[in-house]
Amino acid sequence: MDIPKKVKKLFNDQEVISFGTADSNKTPNVVAIFWKKIVSDKTILLIDNYMNQTKKNVEQNSKVCLSFWDPKTGEGYKIKGDAYYHISGKVFNQGKQFIQEQKPDRNPKGVVEVKVKDIFLITPGSNAGVKI
Repeated sequence: MDIPKKVKKLFNDQEVISFGTADSNKTPNVVAIFWKKIVSDKTILLIDNYMNQTKKNVEQNSKVCLSFWDPKTGEGYKIKGDAYYHISGKVFNQGKQFIQEQKPDRNPKGVVEVKVKDIFLITPGSNAGVKI
């Protein structure tokens, strides 16, 4: 699924987003993500500087969820997708370049690549939960 422009804008406007994963036993885990970038209409990169359980979960279970919202307007979205963890190669280098453009001394441990599958509206109201 392509990420609509209004979803991209809200994603980019939020300083921190939530990233949910689950291990092979379906035990959930949610972390706050600061270093994030939409790199195409279908792909989001998340930079790993401190992930531990999240990295393990992505390696065991690729199904993930991102959630973000504007606390002033209440507009929000949930993105579900498949995640892949990279410690080298093209995707890793793309993520490394992104963070080093802002923090030249920062070397990420890895990069999580999220391939977007579904997007849902989470804005409060009668359309909350509707797939867009």
